[in-house]
Amino acid sequence: MATEPKVITKSYALIATVPAILALIAASQVGLPLQIPFIFGIFLSGFIGVRLGYHWTDIEGAALDGMGQCSFAVLIILLIGATIGIWMAAGIIPSFIFYGLQWLSPPFFLTESFILTFIMALVTGSDAAAFGTIGVALLGLGTALGLPMPIIVGAITSGGLAGHLVSPLSDLSALAISQNGGQLPTLIRLLLRRGLPVFLISAVLYLLYGMVGLKNTTLPDVSYLRDGLLSLFQISPWLFLPVVVLFLLILFRVPIIPALGVNLLFSSAIAMKVQGLSLMSVIQAMSFGYTLNQNSLLGQILTRGGVINFGNVVELMLLASAWALTMERIGVIKLILNSLMNRKIFHGKINALATLLGTLISAMTCAIIPAILVPSPFLMEKYRLAGWQSEHLSKDLIEGSFAIAALVPWSNMNFLVLGTLGIGAFQTAPYNFFPIILLSVAFISGFFGKKSVDETE
Repeated sequence: MATEPKVITKSYALIATVPAILALIAASQVGLPLQIPFIFGIFLSGFIGVRLGYHWTDIEGAALDGMGQCSFAVLIILLIGATIGIWMAAGIIPSFIFYGLQWLSPPFFLTESFILTFIMALVTGSDAAAFGTIGVALLGLGTALGLPMPIIVGAITSGGLAGHLVSPLSDLSALAISQNGGQLPTLIRLLLRRGLPVFLISAVLYLLYGMVGLKNTTLPDVSYLRDGLLSLFQISPWLFLPVVVLFLLILFRVPIIPALGVNLLFSSAIAMKVQGLSLMSVIQAMSFGYTLNQNSLLGQILTRGGVINFGNVVELMLLASAWALTMERIGVIKLILNSLMNRKIFHGKINALATLLGTLISAMTCAIIPAILVPSPFLMEKYRLAGWQSEHLSKDLIEGSFAIAALVPWSNMNFLVLGTLGIGAFQTAPYNFFPIILLSVAFISGFFGKKSVDETE
């Protein structure tokens, strides 16, 4: 008769997690790939699981379940890779850069990037769509203006995160409502109540940084870039039409995957009609991205995209999700939940506890979804007894898990930023104003705001 696995102890939990997290941090700091630290973490969790009495097939099943959970995100990322490649080849992003070099200036560029990316994510309900479309165009434009890459990507990431957070089309809000109950409009209003002031503060900070920190940045002579773009592409405002079409598809509630698919077909037709590309060239652009001699600045700006070039991001997401589910299967996450929930410091501060749990689980599991789903059953009754609605629980978990995902270098969100924009959290975190302020305000409000009535009182 098979025996039940033992309950994991704190010492085993530390052995299962700390070495893997340290390996991830060390690899991130020195610029090594993160695949091996994730594989190390999976085997380490598996070893501890076997010691506790789990069968290796249980560990394998957990890892495969984790990979399955991120399959939707993987499909979106591959479509975004194809979109970036064809938008480059069709002259859509080059046209954006061409006209942007005439309209934008360094002091205001960061705020404009923050707001434009926010709008794209708000309308599409996806930070991934914002990063992979307008984000890439803004990065190329900012690079041409001579601005530092980390601050550009920080502003773009902040805008995408802010738009996704408060969007009525956000998959995370829908997921939280389906798990915890409540009404989606109520949850959106709660997210806006805190998110909108933080958005305005962040916009002002980017404006101040641009006007003060970049006041000595002289606008470089970019005439050679415009000439280069004209020599490579047919440039026209009409080439913004695929961007408008994508906006309209999302506004009419077309799901993001078919919307991106339709946009790929439309953009491919434009690439063949306007730029004179053959069908083979279109397929190559979607597969391998647009390529140009990277010895020039223009080549560094335009050489992006392609499904094949997102293979590294897909690998990292699959391995991170596999590691997260193996830790959950052997009981590490449940141990953390029970340990924190019994701390006296959180007595009557259920909102701060939920924010912390969302933050920790998101950082440990590399993903936002487990940070929303796993703590919810443990916290639901406490929220009810404290007099809070279920939408408040969803808000606290979303804010904590979403904000930290933009700031740690091993999260799935960071892998997406790394794949689309070229650099990740270690370089951009100091300039990621929105998640830093949001997380700070959430904790301060949780600890020092309205005191809840705990069931232990």
